Amino acid sequence: MNRIDKTFKNLKKSKEIAFIGLVPASLPPFTSSIELADTMIESGTNILMVHLPNFIPWMEGPVLQKAAKKPRLNGIKREHVFELASVLRKKYPYLPLLIMTLYDSVFTIGQDKFMELSLKADVDGFDIPNYPIYHNNDELGFYEKAKENNLHCIIPVSYEVATSKEGSREYDMLLKIVKNAGGFLFVMNAPGGKSGSKDTLSTEDLKGAVDRVKTLLEKENNTCTISVVCGISSPKDVKKVVAAGAHSFMIGSAYVKKLQMGESLESIGKYIKSIKKETYLS
Repeated sequence: MNRIDKTFKNLKKSKEIAFIGLVPASLPPFTSSIELADTMIESGTNILMVHLPNFIPWMEGPVLQKAAKKPRLNGIKREHVFELASVLRKKYPYLPLLIMTLYDSVFTIGQDKFMELSLKADVDGFDIPNYPIYHNNDELGFYEKAKENNLHCIIPVSYEVATSKEGSREYDMLLKIVKNAGGFLFVMNAPGGKSGSKDTLSTEDLKGAVDRVKTLLEKENNTCTISVVCGISSPKDVKKVVAAGAHSFMIGSAYVKKLQMGESLESIGKYIKSIKKETYLS
């Protein structure tokens, strides 16, 4: 069983939702990345995504653009990120690890090489939001290749798609998504799905989107879970995720921005613990 599936199974028993965190890649020997990962895990983070800087940074929010700029200008190679993932895997053998990037990185490295590096690093899946899984029926074969290797490709679902009218093109896409999804789906809490967004859905709208996707997953007998992403940065936001009935949430920009503003790892740890306190279900 994939570590992601095991983690959600265990959290269901302990009545928790998962905290998914993001680790920006630093230059070898990856000291700052590893120190941040250590702090996050010690503070309660359940799943880690390792950020592979891409070379079309305007596709991401300003915080991740800034986080990727320094290592990119100082010569970080895409292969270095897999080395970082390998280090984290050896240190945390049971922790779910994913690579977060855009498809330009996969294409530039080459799909076969990218998969080879991923398997060698022993990661559990990928967050590649611009990979056209359903727009071209996985013509490039990356999604199917990942499934063959027991790796999950995390699929984003916008509010518009999650609540689309039956019979519409968007609804047909949603049906394909819930049929094939594994690990967890990302339900967007913000228009456009950009990290660090301040424009977010109401609790009612988010719950409506989560309930719709959850119902369709159940009809397919698909045990894939639902994660909320974009605009999550405070204990209040996590309470909204819990009220919506999601199984997890992702935070990246909020604490990365704090680091960029000079806050200490100790401060970041306290922040993550304050978030984690809200993940326990009554």
